[in-house]
Amino acid sequence: MKIRRITAVFMAACLCVLLTGCKMFSVDTEQLMTPPELTGEMVPISRALSSSIKGEYQLKYPSSGERRSAIILEDIDGDGAVEAFAFYSTQDDETTNMHINAVCKGKSGYKSVAEQSIVAGNVEMVDFCDLDGDGIKEIIVGWEVYGASEKRLCVYSLDRKKLSRRLSEKYTGFACCDLTGSGSFELFIHLLDTSSMINSASLYRFSDGGLQKIGGCILDSEVKTASSPVFSRLSSGRPAVYIDEIKGAGAVTEVLVFGDDELKNPLLETDDTIENIRTLRSASIPCMDIDFDGVPEIPVATNLPNAADTEELLYYTNWCEFDGENLLTKKITVFNTIDGYYLDVPQNLEGHLAVLKDTDNHRRVFYYYDAQSDIIGERLASIEVISEKKWQSKSFDRRNLFELGEDKSVVFVGSVNLTGAVQISQKQLKELFNLIPQEVQK
Repeated sequence: MKIRRITAVFMAACLCVLLTGCKMFSVDTEQLMTPPELTGEMVPISRALSSSIKGEYQLKYPSSGERRSAIILEDIDGDGAVEAFAFYSTQDDETTNMHINAVCKGKSGYKSVAEQSIVAGNVEMVDFCDLDGDGIKEIIVGWEVYGASEKRLCVYSLDRKKLSRRLSEKYTGFACCDLTGSGSFELFIHLLDTSSMINSASLYRFSDGGLQKIGGCILDSEVKTASSPVFSRLSSGRPAVYIDEIKGAGAVTEVLVFGDDELKNPLLETDDTIENIRTLRSASIPCMDIDFDGVPEIPVATNLPNAADTEELLYYTNWCEFDGENLLTKKITVFNTIDGYYLDVPQNLEGHLAVLKDTDNHRRVFYYYDAQSDIIGERLASIEVISEKKWQSKSFDRRNLFELGEDKSVVFVGSVNLTGAVQISQKQLKELFNLIPQEVQK
């Protein structure tokens, strides 16, 4: 009887919603799966938004970036009160229009004060940055016009209850950064258009009331896809933007700097072809701060002897810092991207390793390699991945095996050979073993 009452109440509530004169709106499938519960300031903001829109609308959530809400709160002017920016779509016959709506708090409560629209299908990313130095952050929105194949970056300023569009450019990725070292923010835009064979970067700065292009350069012409640009610095301390890219022959990292009043790509070879060859590697391992010194290292591949009787090529991953001219190796590793770990190579074994790759059994065996005689010697160590259930089983033989780490439902175990002329101890293998970060594995 209690269940029937609950069901009846629920159905009655649904009928009330359907029969009221409230404006109808819809949400993304993602929102239906995990509907947000409106609390606090979000309740009056949502009401103000709904009352300002004529007809049906659909809330839209940014598909990437740190801000993933359909209604984003940000104190853009630093007065202690947040402004709300809502993203939604409306239909005009067969045309989809995307909207950004600014909702601000006044004496009588929250109210929609400004709105801008664009013909697009979704919103990819939202960021805030004071680009003109007036103490008020601009709103930077990446719109997906035709999915990920065509996107447009728009910069808006909210001033005196007016939302003004200051820039509209095609883009693949962007970053707010001080690349010139001027103490003010610039807008870095990367554009990769494979259909037009365009791979370029541009830098914009506010000048004479608008965003003006102050530099541009070309990137590798063979690139097919690219990750988001990351603002950091070179090993020399100079500001730089790093972009990881995938091309037919493998992966590369481009590094962009600003100097002599121009945006530059110092790793690009332009003699015969417009390509970045110096950072080319077969595995799509991104650049990252491998030694936690605050500067990204670029993975550069060199040959690693294969201990198996196969033609498969294996590689060391040499992590190099870039000073603007030279790539200097800081650390050498052996990466296993399939199983999610890597091994630091100690100095006494640099150039003296051979690896047997047993993918089916999730096992790698490391041997001593004599480079002068080109002879593969004794086994040094092995690493394998087994299920946690198997590792904990009483019937499993753990002799000569020890745990290196675990991740989710698997355990990484090692074994070492302590009878050879060259040895790796258990303690050393544990120190050399590292799990690949989850964000890198993605």
